[in-house]
Amino acid sequence: MAVYDDGAQPFSQRATSLVNYAGAACSLALMVGIGFWGYELIKRDVSGIPVVRAVEGDMRVAPDNPGGEVAAHTGLAVNAVAAEGEAAGFEDTLLLAPRTQQLAEEDLAVQPTAEAGEVAPVEDDTAAVEVSLTETLPEEQAPMSADEILALADRLATGVEPIDAPVEPEVAAAEEAVPAEPEVEVIAASVPGVSTSLRPFVRPVSLSVPVSASAQVDEAVAAALASASANTGPNNSEVSVLATELPVGTKLVQLGAFPTPQDAAEVWANLQGRFGDYLVSKERVIQVAERGSSTFYRLRAMGFDDLTDARRFCAALEAGNAECIPVVIR
Repeated sequence: MAVYDDGAQPFSQRATSLVNYAGAACSLALMVGIGFWGYELIKRDVSGIPVVRAVEGDMRVAPDNPGGEVAAHTGLAVNAVAAEGEAAGFEDTLLLAPRTQQLAEEDLAVQPTAEAGEVAPVEDDTAAVEVSLTETLPEEQAPMSADEILALADRLATGVEPIDAPVEPEVAAAEEAVPAEPEVEVIAASVPGVSTSLRPFVRPVSLSVPVSASAQVDEAVAAALASASANTGPNNSEVSVLATELPVGTKLVQLGAFPTPQDAAEVWANLQGRFGDYLVSKERVIQVAERGSSTFYRLRAMGFDDLTDARRFCAALEAGNAECIPVVIR
């Protein structure tokens, strides 16, 4: 009777030996490869061999015949010393450079300049004045000369609305509000308690207007109004007009241009009422000027130490919405 064994059959001795030899060979080859790789790294670092070796030869080579045409005004042809090593000879023919392109007629419009004998200092406000003049001119008008532009500026100045009359300070109302002596109210003797009581002041004493100061203000306003009425007459002879030329270097400020000297005197009186503190040491100057067929009168103020003083004066007037331009006589 046959007997069967259910257990696994053992591998043969030959197959087991082959597997062991193959594993040992792989391990040995790996160890040899790692050793050789490490040796190469050490050898390269010690010998100083670069990792990236430069390519031999030129990186870029110009062609012998690139083609095209070399212009005479480019490259080394411009400088014969750099191209040939020595100076070039004289040229047989010389040609002048072409003329520059001329501006068109509309681009040759004359810009406004200072009047002959006077120099107006450059200020930031001149740009705004020029912009306003260019906005008022019609587009189809032909280019204007310097005299025509100055005449137009003076005509524009004459059409400006007159300065408002000075407002009289309410000094009388302040004096009425603060009585010199407090009113005393007497209580009848039949009423018990305090018989006499003082009424408190209407406003603090520190805010009251002194009588002497209010009188001075009234006198200044009255003097300004009197000078205004005296300078506004029917004839031109009642207003003094400067006929002589001022000395060179005189510092002035121009307050406007007007068709008649009476208008200039009225504006001066109004300015005295508004800016009396600034015009105390200043002298009124009215000069006659002509532009073409029109005659006008310039209102100016004189009495400044230097141009900086005139600019400070104009800054104070411009803060009060008054026209003022510093001018130096040349």
